[in-house]
Amino acid sequence: MSYSTISHALINYVECHFEDMSLEEMAKSFGFSEIYLRELFYRNVNMPIMQYCKRRRIAASAFELLHSDKKILTIALENGFSNPESYTRAFRKIFGMTPSRFRSERPLIGRKQLEAGVYGLERLTEKTTGSDETMMEQNKNNTILYGIRKIEHGAYDSNTMFPICVKAVSEYLGDDVSYAYLMAATGAAFRLVWNQEEWDLSNIDIYHTLKESNDIYQYGAKALGRKFSFLGREKGTSKKEFAAFIKTVVAKGYPIIALGIIGPPEPCIVAGFESDGDVVMGWNFFQNDPEFSNAVDIMDNGYFRCEAWWENTDTQAVMYIGEKKDHFYTAKEIVKMALTVMEAREENTYAKGIRAYQAWKNMLLQEKWFVNGSTFDNLFSKLLVQNDAMECLHDGRKWAAKYFEELANQYENSEKAFCMDIAGSFEKVSAIAGEMKSLIGDWNDTERMQKNFGDRLIRERLGELIDAAERRDRQAYEKMNLLYNRM
Repeated sequence: MSYSTISHALINYVECHFEDMSLEEMAKSFGFSEIYLRELFYRNVNMPIMQYCKRRRIAASAFELLHSDKKILTIALENGFSNPESYTRAFRKIFGMTPSRFRSERPLIGRKQLEAGVYGLERLTEKTTGSDETMMEQNKNNTILYGIRKIEHGAYDSNTMFPICVKAVSEYLGDDVSYAYLMAATGAAFRLVWNQEEWDLSNIDIYHTLKESNDIYQYGAKALGRKFSFLGREKGTSKKEFAAFIKTVVAKGYPIIALGIIGPPEPCIVAGFESDGDVVMGWNFFQNDPEFSNAVDIMDNGYFRCEAWWENTDTQAVMYIGEKKDHFYTAKEIVKMALTVMEAREENTYAKGIRAYQAWKNMLLQEKWFVNGSTFDNLFSKLLVQNDAMECLHDGRKWAAKYFEELANQYENSEKAFCMDIAGSFEKVSAIAGEMKSLIGDWNDTERMQKNFGDRLIRERLGELIDAAERRDRQAYEKMNLLYNRM
């Protein structure tokens, strides 16, 4: 093996196992004695292996200090330290301050090149987050980015996939912004869409938010003040083009947000590639779903590893949030975009913004969709659409409220009062959506849910709640207009 190949392999192993590192198991994996492994690691990495592992654990723990509300003791124990004293000593030795001071001062933590083809979490400077740092030789055949937070339903106390992906990417790049800010800045907090011709399972897909379906994705990059690039799967687009995009971006240390890869065309994160791009790795919301995971391997660090990503026709796009730009998304721009998203309008068969409420209610109360002959499958699919709309409001407006609460802290007097009034209206919409969900029932008893959903009286009550949510959204919309004109 060449020097670079050995270093790549050794560091890859440690990045996958530093949380429960066993020198004995590593030696067995490489087919070496422990003594020779120690010598080999020091010769190639210029640091004793256990010292390197401790540094990687400390860097991972620093990331948790910034991006979780876990107690410091919990973080210490999760990263292999038996008590807070030993953790504090080790942390201070590497970062020059205590964990509590680090959490308070919030220095930058993000991706840094550890070896050609390997990136991990390290402390950054303003310079390294502002532009690409000087890199080692890129590995054009395989590169992997370790340390990206897992994306899954419930991450960041949310179920909205695109902002979850943007948040995970932003953390990895060293940006420190709130999830409420990203929900607002991507438009996800304000959207509601309803297809007036059918019970459409794609209603809440974020690409319906604006008139041009792919425009919405760039707002994730705008929110972070970063460059944005997008490649869609058109009729003539080839796997080679997608693979080239993935390789170019990931080799520079930037994660990719993709639509598809595993399962339906929902956002996911590509964090690595092998075999010149034929194989990709990362996080996907459906990687453990039996319906979609047959052709998927799970790596030791939890990432999926997928060879059939192009054969999945739902792999529709790849995009990346890249280098820093001078312009940052202002609060006024976010409010303007929110007003655009919430504006009552129709585009093709879709009712959007506040107009979607009545389209939703009308279809819910049209008896033709709920006749006695309606099959179990048909009723269940309608229930899924109903649930998506309720969750869209429950999750979205909750974070809209939190964003305006955060924004209120930047103002005084009347502007502050406007922000708090808007937050209050959005909180009520979220609560109303929660009441709708309770009315239908719990997913532990889908038979009962379907029975409730098919009940005319319950659907009439749902219609009343839809009207109530619409009134509160209109109040928020009117207040946002007034706020915008004062900003």
